[in-house]
Amino acid sequence: MAETGTEAVRFDPFADEDDDFSLGLDTSRRAREEAISTFRRNRTVRRLGRTVADGMVHLPFVGLTNPKAALINPNEAKGIPAPKLQEGDVVAGQYEILGVIAHGGMGWIYLANDRNVSGRLVVLKGMQGMDSGAAEAEREFLADITHPGIVKIYNFIDDPRQPGGFIVMEYVGGPSLRSRRNVLPDKVFPPDIAIGYILEILPALEYLHSRGVVYNDLKPDNIIVTEEQVKLIDLGAVSGIGAFGYIYGTRGFQAPEVATEGPSVASDIYTVGRTLAALTLNLPVVDGAYGDLPNASQEPLLRHHLSFYRLLQHCTNPDPTQRFRSVAELRTQLFGVLREILAVRDGKQFPAQHSLFSPQRSTFGTKHQVFRTDQLIDGIARMVQITASEVVPALASPLIDRDDVGAAMLSGSSYTEPQEALETLRQAMHTEEYAHSAEIPLGVVRALLDLGYTGDARSWLADLQPRLGEDWRFQWYSGVTDLLLEDYPAAQDHFNRVLDILPGESAPKLAMAAIAELRLQNYGFAHKSLLDPEVTHATGDLEGNLADLDTAAFQRLVNLHDEPERLRFHAMRFYAVVWRTNPTTVSSAFGLARMLMAENQVEMAVAALDRVSQASRHHRMAQLTTILQLISGRLSESRIRRAARRLEEIPTNEPRFFQIKIAVLSAALNFLRGADLRAAASPNELFEYPFTQRGLRIGLAETLRLQARMAPFPRHRYSLVDMANQVRPVTWF
Repeated sequence: MAETGTEAVRFDPFADEDDDFSLGLDTSRRAREEAISTFRRNRTVRRLGRTVADGMVHLPFVGLTNPKAALINPNEAKGIPAPKLQEGDVVAGQYEILGVIAHGGMGWIYLANDRNVSGRLVVLKGMQGMDSGAAEAEREFLADITHPGIVKIYNFIDDPRQPGGFIVMEYVGGPSLRSRRNVLPDKVFPPDIAIGYILEILPALEYLHSRGVVYNDLKPDNIIVTEEQVKLIDLGAVSGIGAFGYIYGTRGFQAPEVATEGPSVASDIYTVGRTLAALTLNLPVVDGAYGDLPNASQEPLLRHHLSFYRLLQHCTNPDPTQRFRSVAELRTQLFGVLREILAVRDGKQFPAQHSLFSPQRSTFGTKHQVFRTDQLIDGIARMVQITASEVVPALASPLIDRDDVGAAMLSGSSYTEPQEALETLRQAMHTEEYAHSAEIPLGVVRALLDLGYTGDARSWLADLQPRLGEDWRFQWYSGVTDLLLEDYPAAQDHFNRVLDILPGESAPKLAMAAIAELRLQNYGFAHKSLLDPEVTHATGDLEGNLADLDTAAFQRLVNLHDEPERLRFHAMRFYAVVWRTNPTTVSSAFGLARMLMAENQVEMAVAALDRVSQASRHHRMAQLTTILQLISGRLSESRIRRAARRLEEIPTNEPRFFQIKIAVLSAALNFLRGADLRAAASPNELFEYPFTQRGLRIGLAETLRLQARMAPFPRHRYSLVDMANQVRPVTWF
């Protein structure tokens, strides 16, 4: 039995059952007309816009523009030949010319009315003249481009007035990003909005690349915003990857190597970087085209968001091999940079959903200051310095590249013993199937490091250098290896290279901060103030802004060198930006606090640790650390009382409660003695004791005796009791 086709069912809620059916036809026509009228009317209704970039950016609603407003007067264009088509001309018996809307590499671009489709406006753009076979091939691949983020192609027509004929495209009735930018107060977009728009057009570029072609002419003029859509227009410059002949582009946006090496994915990446720069910066104009990127010293926005600056530099590197390798890689870093911008500028944190690294595996430097007070328990002195062996296990690990041919094998080997995994991976490397895998040889390095064979790992990396030296994972594991071998300058260089390639990732920033701190420890400057107060506030304050720094001071500090002052600046800067962006990476909070304490910025150090979430298992340690910070350095009655109040908020069953209490009481007694005071200015007690020398000595003696009861060794217990007897005031009864 044959299937039935689509049929119409009569529905007229206002008709009686006995009404003539012919009247229903009129009702149906009116209903259709009403639906069309409603659709057209609602197109002009202003809506709220939409959120993009995983909810991080809200793009405003942009209403449709009047097509007549898009027309320009060609007579005002100096040095450009007059249009070949005039208003009222009809092309191919179908397209009635309304006027011109722009001038491009192939001449004037026309707005026309499609007589065959009621109310449809189209754009006619000239095509390059070529032989009939090549022209037919070009038309075929252009007609096959179908993506919601790319303007639709309706037709190709031949016309004697245009040697290559015309391409007929969809008219997108909205302003370009260039037009939108030019009406803004500073004629630039905020970086988050600009990144939001770029993220919207990246899928279109990725689609083109997957089809073996490149766009070639990305620029703000060719990105149209209409209602809730962002679209690429003007496919006239699209060409095959590696094509030769005439490659169209725009000076100031086109990659420098196109003229000698042809178009590529890397050259499209270059145009993305230049477009993002043109949207967010007032670029210099040289000979009618945008010039080079300003450096961070010259541009406050780039100084404030150095990761954004790194991203622009990586996109627009003169060497195409040193740019992002794909749109997907660029998109991942754009998300990371966007997260950082919003955290630093607005104090808003978002989850790292696109990171190339695992979450932080453990922590480093979170317990050192509190652990010093454990000497009261067992009499053993403790070091307050971080070590490389403590830092490395706390660093995030690179995630396996799922597109690598060896990814499946590595996923399975993660559940085996390191020695067994090492042997399996070594055998796999000698098979033809895995000959081109990068993950398997790097997996060998990872296994060697897990087994503690650090020297062997360095030798293995040296052998991989010729093949994988430019891979960021190679640079990461080289940095980890040198860090374990305490070759800090080499480790710093490797992690800095990772950061150049992956500016949106927090993992290399945390590694850079730790290495700078380790080098300061080696130089003996771990606890010495090195920075001017204004530099410390701009760098380490969670509300600080590097753009507020004096230009000369920024230029002096920003480059990585061995001077202690610069090491402190970078340690503080990286710890601060990681902590502001990633509220779960508590190692950065404690690291920032240590740097601030070294600069005698107690209040800023306390504020940094106060941001540790109550849900974090490190919250208690952060509380105890802030108490010790308040009683460090220059003492005051106010800080001592604040420290005591903070301790009183902690339950007495906290194992270190009494030793911290002893530290606070000792600081209070030292404060009174140092100021030659018998009592504090306020009559209020400190804990349950009078804030006087006698009262504090009584409290200190009692607390030392309580602490002695918990001492694990008899000898130390007796020492604590002796200390209590020495500090106790003399009594006569």
